[in-house]
Parts: sequence; structure tokens; C-alpha cells
Amino acid sequence: MNDIDLLYLFASSRQPYCKNSLKLVNVFQIGGGEENYCLTNAKNMADQAGYGVISGWLSLPSKYTSGSAQKQFTQHWWNYDRNQKRYLDFSPSIDEGAVYIQDIDVAEYIIAHGNRLRSHVASSVVMKNDSFYIIDYDDIGYKYQPARDLSNEMIFLFQSMG
Repeated sequence: MNDIDLLYLFASSRQPYCKNSLKLVNVFQIGGGEENYCLTNAKNMADQAGYGVISGWLSLPSKYTSGSAQKQFTQHWWNYDRNQKRYLDFSPSIDEGAVYIQDIDVAEYIIAHGNRLRSHVASSVVMKNDSFYIIDYDDIGYKYQPARDLSNEMIFLFQSMG
């Protein structure tokens, strides 16, 4: 499968768990924020400039090893400038060729369940060998688990406090 096929498979597997439509959006990458703190970067710019905060995914370019492809979808936060009607990302070091997927349901899940979550950034989703896995990193190291589906409960499994 190529990157477009894998992107479609991710979106079609995630969409049944979303009330809102997933949407590919064009995002102007500005940088200047702190690496690995996309939500903080987006919230800071919302406070400073009045931008909206947008939830979604970065579809990173596929990596090929030993003849098989691995595709990563990283949950990500960025901004929307209502006056200029454009999306902006102040997080640094975004991979060249990354595709932004708006997923409003991530933010809605956090609004409803945020008090039961250790983090408001979901696990990354990796597709390898035609299966999805959730991956997260904490003080102990990497956590990795097959994903039975791409529901909010599954993508926030490692962030859940019980």
C-alpha cells in the first residue's frame, strides 16, 4: 500500500467513531513553539493572539524497512486564525510531507472526559503489517499495544486514569 492508501485506511477506520467528519486541512507551519508540546503551543497562541485551537492528526511519511511499510499518525494540536481563515502550526520540527487531518472529536472527548485523563494528547497510531497499534511514551519508556479499533477510548487508553 502507498501513503494515500494508508491515509484512507486510517481515516475510514477512525471515522465510524467520530460524530464530525474528519477533514484534510492545509496548515501553514510557522514553528517557534516548544518541541513535543503541541497542545501547550496551540493554547499559548490562542491566549496571545485569540486563535482557535484545533485537534487532529499528523499523517507522517511512511517508513520502509525489510520490504514492509510503517505509517504513523500522531495526535496533534494546532491553531486556526479566524480573521485570515487559515490554519497555523507553531510547533517546531514537523516532518516534511506530513499531512494534517482535523479530528474535532478528539477535543470533544477531552472536554467530556478530561478529568479522567493523565494527558490531553492521545497515543500515536501506527499501522504496520495491515494492523493498527497504539504507541505512547512516558517516564518508564514506550508502551505499545494492538488497537482493536480507533475509538476515543482506545486512542486514550494509556492516558486513562481508570
